[in-house]
Amino acid sequence: MTNSSQNSTKCSTGGGALSCPPLKTHPSSFADVLQLLGAEGADLSAASQIPMVLRRVHGGESLAHEGTPADALFFVCAGTFKIFRTNEDGYEQVLAFAIRGEVLGFDALCMDSYPTAVSALEESSVYVVLKRDVFALSQLIPSFGVALQRAGSMTLTRSRELVELLAAVASEVKLARFLIQLSRRMAGCGQSPRRFHLRMGRREIASLLGVAHETVSRAFSALAAMGMVDVSDREVEILDLDGLKNFARSTRRHLNESSESRLPRPMVQRSDTGRRTMARALAA
Repeated sequence: MTNSSQNSTKCSTGGGALSCPPLKTHPSSFADVLQLLGAEGADLSAASQIPMVLRRVHGGESLAHEGTPADALFFVCAGTFKIFRTNEDGYEQVLAFAIRGEVLGFDALCMDSYPTAVSALEESSVYVVLKRDVFALSQLIPSFGVALQRAGSMTLTRSRELVELLAAVASEVKLARFLIQLSRRMAGCGQSPRRFHLRMGRREIASLLGVAHETVSRAFSALAAMGMVDVSDREVEILDLDGLKNFARSTRRHLNESSESRLPRPMVQRSDTGRRTMARALAA
């Protein structure tokens, strides 16, 4: 099927029309979306007949603006996105980061406008599914409905993870939890869970964790001094994943408390006065 014929294709299911937006890049089908979401089965054959938009988004470019009409869901094919909200004083509060296989704008299903903004942190691409087509696609391709439910559950999981990050008092613990969550997500999309390049800057990480960006730099240095990670600019290698997980379990512990517990306790020299006092106490 050529690009021109795909651009003019109209999909339909039953008596209701299923609108298919025109392709803006190379030919893609709805089967690509299902495979991205991990769906399998006979649905792939039917889905391969439905053209799909693959939108490319440059680094720094917005995908969705806060407060604009919520008209589509976006399935991350490649790259990294940040989800954020801008406060009245102009402060940009980062709420989450999204990578391959995750869904953006999921709240569009129950809201008239996007409550947050989304922008790309690098050269990225997303599959676009219009909000008005979601129900028809779920009816036509049952595995899509199942995958969409899973995506909704994952969105709730990301919200819980954010709560876990903010629950930690020590900034080093917050950063440790962030790295562990990122490690788990990288493994989930087939990438190394121990070595990765951070697509977000220190300020964006600081905004997510609720600390100053200088604090993030100090926390990285502290974790590196503990031998848990190796950091070179945005290149991060987790050297001791088990140790990092153990450290991240503490809500209140500061790094110096943890490092002191690993060091041998020095011998305490008692003064002559202290020894005489103890001797008198034993004689009594």
